This record gives sequence, structure tokens and C-alpha cells, in this order.
Amino acid sequence: MANQLHTLVDAFRNLAPDSGDVVLATIIGTQGSTYRKSGARMLIARDGEWQGLLSGGCFESDLLERSRSVFASGQAQTIHYDMRSPGDLVWGLGLGCNGSVTILLQLLKAQENFFPLDALADAAEKDRRGVLITVTESAEEPLPAGRSLFLSEHDAENDHFPWPGELIEAARQALADDKPCSETRLVEGSKVSVFYDPIRPLPRLLIVGAGVDAVPLLNCAKGLGWRVTLVDHRPAYIKPERFRSAERLMYCLPQHLADNLPLDRYDALVLMTHSFEHDARYLKAIADCRIPFIGLLGPQARKHRLLDSLGDKAARIAGRVFGPVGLDIGAETPEEIALSIMAGILAAQGGRRGGQLAAQGAASDV
Repeated sequence: MANQLHTLVDAFRNLAPDSGDVVLATIIGTQGSTYRKSGARMLIARDGEWQGLLSGGCFESDLLERSRSVFASGQAQTIHYDMRSPGDLVWGLGLGCNGSVTILLQLLKAQENFFPLDALADAAEKDRRGVLITVTESAEEPLPAGRSLFLSEHDAENDHFPWPGELIEAARQALADDKPCSETRLVEGSKVSVFYDPIRPLPRLLIVGAGVDAVPLLNCAKGLGWRVTLVDHRPAYIKPERFRSAERLMYCLPQHLADNLPLDRYDALVLMTHSFEHDARYLKAIADCRIPFIGLLGPQARKHRLLDSLGDKAARIAGRVFGPVGLDIGAETPEEIALSIMAGILAAQGGRRGGQLAAQGAASDV
């Protein structure tokens, strides 16, 4: 869910108590090929403005219409779009996907600080993992459809909650499995359907080297919802006006890097000082960290030279070093290179090799 959590956090920051209630639309189930998967969300305001996207624009207009009844009644509503019909005869919307999507619409009240959106924003700010539990259908009066509970990783270790124990236990399992799921259980003899959505902290990128080409990389990463820290050994390069969207800018010599930053909190690091000597010194400084992705600019020969400079420490880090960093998309401009780098990071995170999706489809048809 981190891939869209930043959109919701930004939306929450722009809401005020006098903004009025909003409707949260959440995909709680999919089958077949769909634009977005379970856990994707969008916010709908009473005036019809929305933030986020659940399809390629296929059924957002219909969701706006349906949200009106949620604003009016305050009752959550579950909607099912089946786009597997060859001619979209049911909806007549010309939808281009070939799957089905189930979406929950729930009212978030301004007087309740837009819960559970506030809990998600707080988790993102504090780097807390957790799971959002939401009742989607229920005949149990104390647990109506649309009721939510955010269970942080720390809270999951406790046993005292005002919710049925079997739902809490299922939430713990969803948190451990780290993937969204839905299930229906009997609670006090009544059927209750629940959607469990594990929430991860926003991913963090550390860029070492604040040259001109760091600007498009920062912008690309921020657009994807990453928190970005920039570090450089040259004080004159750390200019806030150039890196306004960075979470943190820091002047730091290589030998002090591990003392000044919690390196293990970063999901990826890109070394781009454009100096072999300083890249080697920074690489030595991070050799004992657990950052899963370390990207290097330049050819493979340069990567091997940098690893050789680590001596015995190279074995600790070699499997996590990607050089040249990025996917081969023929990138030439700084913006294209930034896109290539972020695509490579995302591919590594997802255990993918990259390549055209069309080629994968052709292979599966053989």
C-alpha cells in the first residue's frame, strides 16, 4: 500500500475541520486483469473533486455518482464492477480492462478527524507498520459496514481491544503475510466480512551526491511517494532552493555518514558524487549497513573497482550493489536516467527483471 499512501497523506494534510466530510473509496478485491489492486484508494469530496485513481478513468465518474448516497446516508456501500464481458454490456462504459473490481465507499467525518485517514497519515509520519481493518459487510450491529480500526505493529502484540479476538488474530496474520486480504467470519452468530490491509512506511531513498543530476532523481522519487535524503561532502552543493522537496539535506563527510544517519531505515541508496575516490569512501562507510539496494553510476568495470577497494568487506555488500544502476531504456537525458534508476529500484523491490509487458504476454501465449 505504500505506493499510494503518500497521495493520501498529502490529501489529509490539505484537509481541515471545515473542509466537510469526504468519501474514501478502497479496492477490497479484484479478479483478473485490473488497473489497480486491492488496497488502492481515492478520496472523493462532496463537490465531486477527487484525489487518487482506481482505474484508468473507467469508473471514477460512476463512483462520484454513487458517493452521493454515501454522503446523504452516512452508510458504507460496496460496489462491484465486472469488466470481463466482451462488450461491457452490463455497464456500457467501454472499460478496457478484463477483470472485476470490488470497491468499498465509506464516509470519513471531519468531526472525527477523517479517521482512519488520520491514522494512516500518522503511521506514515512515524514510520510505523500496521494493518487497517475495515468491516465491509455486516449483520452485527456493533460492527457496521464502514467501521475501521488501525492496528500498529506494536499494538498487535497486545491482547486488549474492543474488537472480537478472532478479527484481531486475523489482522495479525495479515500483517505477518504483508498482503491485503478479505474474509468472512461468524461473530456472535452473525456474518461479518472484513478487509485487512497491511500498511508499510513510506519508502526512503538516500542520494549521495547533490549534483545537477540529483535534482531529477529527487523529483522522480518524490513523484513515486518516496522520502528522499540528500547528502554531499561539498557544503556549497547543499542548497535548499535546489532540493525543496527533499525530506532532509545534509553536509556529511563519508567517514561520518553512519554516525549521522540511521542507514538501515533506507530502502535504497544511489551513489552519484561523480568522484571515484568519494564513491569509494562512501561505499566503505555503508558496507556494514543493511540497505537492500545500492546503486552506482558508471560501467560494470567501475563497480568492480569500487568493490575491490573494500577488500574483505566487499563480500558483505556485493549482492546488493547494482552498477550500472537502472533499467536499460536507452536513457540519455538526466530526467530519463532518473526514470531508469527508479524503475530499476522498483524492479528489484518487486523481484522483477524489467522488460516489455507485451513481450511477457506474447511468451505466455506460446
